[in-house]
Amino acid sequence: PPTSASQTYKSLHTTSLAFISAQSFNPTLPPRMNIPLLKSLCTSSFTHTFGHHHAVSAAPPLQGTFSFDAFAAHLGAMVPRMESWELRVADVLVDEVLMRCVVRVSYFMRVKGVDEGDVVENDVLWMLGFEKEAEGEGVKVCTSVEFVDGVAAGRLRELM
Repeated sequence: PPTSASQTYKSLHTTSLAFISAQSFNPTLPPRMNIPLLKSLCTSSFTHTFGHHHAVSAAPPLQGTFSFDAFAAHLGAMVPRMESWELRVADVLVDEVLMRCVVRVSYFMRVKGVDEGDVVENDVLWMLGFEKEAEGEGVKVCTSVEFVDGVAAGRLRELM
């Protein structure tokens, strides 16, 4: 964040990046990503949904509102099928007034048993909503909407 940014702006920006980073590939952890860290960044009432509406209407596993535990289970169902993945954040847009951030991140995903040359880039937009923590100047993620790349998701399904 810019050095002149307010503490709220910095908290929103930093927490957004931490939320994404917690999903990084980490072969030293049993689920291969840091679910405890991810959970620590979220409120107890956290909810997750997927977009785009038409794409979600055709994909029953993405329908509905997920609690944190359901979201973690969704991630946990995907991870065993992956050999590895790499994240690259392209942009973070912060709206201090609405307490929201939009993060654009590319997930370079390699499915187990697939040649190293067949990495799929899933270009994802996250809309994250935040609440201030009861004490201090920190924030926690209370809502997330994940817009996946429909073509990339289709390619991943083919490879799996």
